[in-house]
Amino acid sequence: MKHKLLLLLFIPCILFSQGKLKSAKNSLSNSSSSNSSSSNSSSSSSSDNDGGGFFDDLFLELAYHVTLGVGFGEARYTEMNQYPYYNDGGEYTRNFEDGNNKRSSLRFGANYLINRVKGLEINSVFKPIPILGIEVSHVNFSEQTLLSSESLNVTSINANYYRFREKYFSLWWGAGVTYVGNEVDTWGGLYNIGADIYPFKPISLHFSWKQSFINDGEVDVFKSQIKYHIKKTALYTGYHNYKLGSETVSGVVFGLEYTF
Repeated sequence: MKHKLLLLLFIPCILFSQGKLKSAKNSLSNSSSSNSSSSNSSSSSSSDNDGGGFFDDLFLELAYHVTLGVGFGEARYTEMNQYPYYNDGGEYTRNFEDGNNKRSSLRFGANYLINRVKGLEINSVFKPIPILGIEVSHVNFSEQTLLSSESLNVTSINANYYRFREKYFSLWWGAGVTYVGNEVDTWGGLYNIGADIYPFKPISLHFSWKQSFINDGEVDVFKSQIKYHIKKTALYTGYHNYKLGSETVSGVVFGLEYTF
């Protein structure tokens, strides 16, 4: 009788030990391409009307902001400080009397997510000109379960259009691609939007949202950070929320970034 009770107590532990990352990879690996050809032909018209309409609207919206928005929107000339709060305002400045302003910048950073599912992210943003940024991010998620260990790698590359570049804040949006590794091994498109706010020295706030489409699932991330700037270095903490297919991973992060 005792053995049966121990077994009943142990079974839930085994089920729980399957882990979030295993479930996330299973959900992200599912693809409608595995359906039969007859099913595809019968549902193609409805999927074009439903999902296709959404993506068409999204594409047209992004196309407007990247083309007509650039051509007809007010995009005043700006330069960049050597680092946030170096001279006048935050990252961007219209004080052209200082000969130390920059036309390009490069920023590297890393942060660690505290959760049962750990997350280590390495990222960089290169701005060849103040209005354009190339952002690269790589996140390694890891989870230790009772029976095994799981990991999931997510890499994204996107181009950002910094539409509003003011003294105390900047606002951008962009598009690109995301690659989910391990057993998923799939590329997908993404879009993102974000803002940096510089209320007072040496503090700044960062908010961003990124959504990637992987097979029939999504990889989303919302970031909120508060940064403490020490010349070219920034220490920060905040809250990150990831949607990995059917699973959600969120928690407090601690990070460091350096501006060249």
